Amino acid sequence: MFSTKTVLVLSLCASYALAFTPPARLDIPLLLSPGGRPMMGVGMSSGQVQNFNFTFTTSLGYTAVAGKGCSGCSNTPLYDISLSSSAKSLSGQSAVSLGSGNFQGSVIKEDCKIYIANGSSWAYPNQTVVVSDNQSQASPFEESISGLLGLGTLKKATNAAGFPASFDDGLYGQYYIRNPDATNFTFGLALKRTPVIPGNSSSLTIAPDSKSLADSDVGTVHWLQPDHSAYQADQVQWRSVQDSITSGYLANNTQPDLTVQLDGWTAKLGSNNVAVTDPILVNVDPYFPGIYMPMQQARLIHDAISGSQQTQLSTIPGQTNAWSVPCDTQMQFTVIIGQQRFTVDQSILVVDQGDGQCLSLIEGFTDSSVTQYILGQNFMSQLYVIFNIPKDGTAIVGFAPRTVSSTRSRDIGAIVGGTVGGVAGVVALGLLAFYLIRRRQDNSFFKRAAEIEEEHKVASTVEPYTFGQNMVAHHQVDPFSPHTPGFGSPPATAHAPLLGMHDPAHGVAPPSYEEASESGVASGSRFPRDSKAGYRRDTVMTGMTGGGSPPVSPNETSFSGAGSSAV
Repeated sequence: MFSTKTVLVLSLCASYALAFTPPARLDIPLLLSPGGRPMMGVGMSSGQVQNFNFTFTTSLGYTAVAGKGCSGCSNTPLYDISLSSSAKSLSGQSAVSLGSGNFQGSVIKEDCKIYIANGSSWAYPNQTVVVSDNQSQASPFEESISGLLGLGTLKKATNAAGFPASFDDGLYGQYYIRNPDATNFTFGLALKRTPVIPGNSSSLTIAPDSKSLADSDVGTVHWLQPDHSAYQADQVQWRSVQDSITSGYLANNTQPDLTVQLDGWTAKLGSNNVAVTDPILVNVDPYFPGIYMPMQQARLIHDAISGSQQTQLSTIPGQTNAWSVPCDTQMQFTVIIGQQRFTVDQSILVVDQGDGQCLSLIEGFTDSSVTQYILGQNFMSQLYVIFNIPKDGTAIVGFAPRTVSSTRSRDIGAIVGGTVGGVAGVVALGLLAFYLIRRRQDNSFFKRAAEIEEEHKVASTVEPYTFGQNMVAHHQVDPFSPHTPGFGSPPATAHAPLLGMHDPAHGVAPPSYEEASESGVASGSRFPRDSKAGYRRDTVMTGMTGGGSPPVSPNETSFSGAGSSAV
């Protein structure tokens, strides 16, 4: 018979054994599509897997794929529901808008998986997916991209897409259903730049001097927990996600899912300075390449640049306008988040369109009712962004400076060490030459001294005469001869699905991704930091007012230990 204490101990042990184990980090490699968007490999169906390239967005929580027979879906593989053994059709039709494009189609439940850098995958079954049968121009399904992974929350139930979507229809809701003891879903983004520039086409325009986009590495998604070595953990600035926004940039001024309130911005434009000191509402979204803001504020910046001119060119055609600027424009744009200031300069903001004319990547919304901002991929390439979506409560977004990569540190160490070693070597050679010359001079001196001494001896010697001898005996003296020592004497292509078509009929398994380097491969350079407490404000503009919650820290569930991957 067990005692009460023993029963209690056994109960606690059983509870511990059944407790949720925090997942290990998974690295999702990102390539650049021929159209200039970041993309990852996604497999669909639990039977005959169909593999595709998906881009992703934080503005929406919907997942979508271009279906077989899709009108307007060009140069990309299409999903065939007839080949899936796990797809389940739902009632209703959807209509989704993103950027300047829109798409519509039926809604299904499907088993999906995201491919990881080590060749394995992370499964997320029973995902609600919009299967597009038609899309307008400027929608995502083109140039090798077949799908869109929505990383928004869908926490606010909506019928905007034609069906009653809720949190459980998104990626995070299904994760919590599979892992009921989990309390947080966290991921980090370490992105690189994209060569997209404003254009006059419905598709994105690529800078003419860009190298081939095939196989271009544009960063990593650190899935299930951030990479703590990629950012300065003690410098993270957390912001709570806002809701009840009525001035968003989506259709009908709908609010994007992960909108946060930041503390304003400053811009240094040659000798001119402008600023907005009131809070601003921002969405950070790698689906968009540039920086976007209300038209009045974009005009405020470019009016301070001599020679700038508003154009009809855009990276969100029909929704924003860009400006042409002199190619030698010196500019810095700094976003203020608490005690941190994140800055991009003309190396990011001014792009050459190939004919001697340059464009600014800061664009203004043509709809005057839009008061939100988007900080896109090129801005995000200069910092590390963390998203934390809790099971209960408000999602938060963290902004942190990046760490200097170990590779770069080793390179700097090698340069410094080589320089110091080289200087030391030159000094040593100089000292050796001095020693040899001095030694040679000393040897000549002593040799000459010996000769003089010998001459003196000979001159002062009296030769004895011996009677009875017919010869004279001379006393021989060897000359002094000093001794002188001697010295010896450097994945998959963007034009096809990242992992190929894993069709058992073909008998070919998808190739593995190469391990995404975390020890400093092409790490984004540490961005320039604003060393001043603020800029001199020749022009100061008051933007939107907004309360906003104070920053909060994520739920303290630990993600630092090793554990099994979530399924």
